[in-house]
Amino acid sequence: MKNFRRHKPKTSAPPAGDERDRRDARDDRTRGNEARRDDTRHNEPRDNEARRGGDASRGGREVRAGALKQTEARQAGARRTFENRDERLPDESHLYGVLPVLEALRAGNRRIERITIAEGIHESRLHELFELAREFRVTIRRAPRAELQRIAAAGANHQGIVAHVAAVAYRDAGELTNALAARIGTGEPPLAVVLDGVEDPRNLGAIIRTAECAGVHGLFVPERRAAGLTETVAKAAAGALEYLPVARATNIARLVEEFKERGIWTVGTDAEANIAYTDWDWTQPCALLFGGEGAGLRRLVRERCDALVKIPLRGRIPSLNVSVAAAVVLYEAVRQRTLARPATYEEGREGDESGFSETGSERRGQG
Repeated sequence: MKNFRRHKPKTSAPPAGDERDRRDARDDRTRGNEARRDDTRHNEPRDNEARRGGDASRGGREVRAGALKQTEARQAGARRTFENRDERLPDESHLYGVLPVLEALRAGNRRIERITIAEGIHESRLHELFELAREFRVTIRRAPRAELQRIAAAGANHQGIVAHVAAVAYRDAGELTNALAARIGTGEPPLAVVLDGVEDPRNLGAIIRTAECAGVHGLFVPERRAAGLTETVAKAAAGALEYLPVARATNIARLVEEFKERGIWTVGTDAEANIAYTDWDWTQPCALLFGGEGAGLRRLVRERCDALVKIPLRGRIPSLNVSVAAAVVLYEAVRQRTLARPATYEEGREGDESGFSETGSERRGQG
């Protein structure tokens, strides 16, 4: 038998024309791919630049928006600063700098209430200022420089010294006390108001206005840690400062003792008192004491009062504004004094040379 070997059958060679066509098609596809790659390489920098330009545009818009917001915030802050500048604008209630304050003391034409000096300022050049302040009984207090910057008007060169000028002149405390005592035994017994540390000038102005309308004969404020008679107080008082004498007391507790020695009842207001303000006899010579905002009467002052009265409260808020409390109590005194017969004081003067009625003497003994 013949040995037959396995082998692939021979295929016939393709025609030369078909091979060329296939080779040309492959070449065309290759050239097309290369052309697209070239276009991609050529256009890539331009596309990247366009994208960067788009990102830059977005970034620019964001930067511009942020700058606009900052500008609006600055404008809003400036508006708020301008709206709140009423207490920092130059006015007649303050003097700034060493020479202006010194000349005001020398001339004696300005009612300087107190002088605030920055801590750490050299005192060698202020010797005359201290001497004149002592001579005219002007209070000097020291404070951090930041406090003076807050008090001073915008742009004012205070040089570490600010003088607070009173809107009206204070009465001498001793003279006013004597004038009150002289009313004892008359048809119009003395009625005074003493404020122990009221610091809000608007509260002080409102109390002065109410006191003048209620016929109060004199008002006392402490020299330190209390509002003075500034232009703000004068504005809130609505003209009452022209008629109501106001004096400054060096020590309120000592003033209370002096009233008691002169025969004037001292009546403080306190939320924990046992006597209602309507139960007190306001037809007697009285000095009514009110404490400052929040703290009320100080302990030493409260303990020295002849009596303490309270205003009943029915709501949840534990206290009234001091100017409102003063109005409530003072107009109870007005009501009682309006209803009282003038003969009451005549009878009291006949029965007691001090001018107290029998009821008043009994209450003094009970106190």
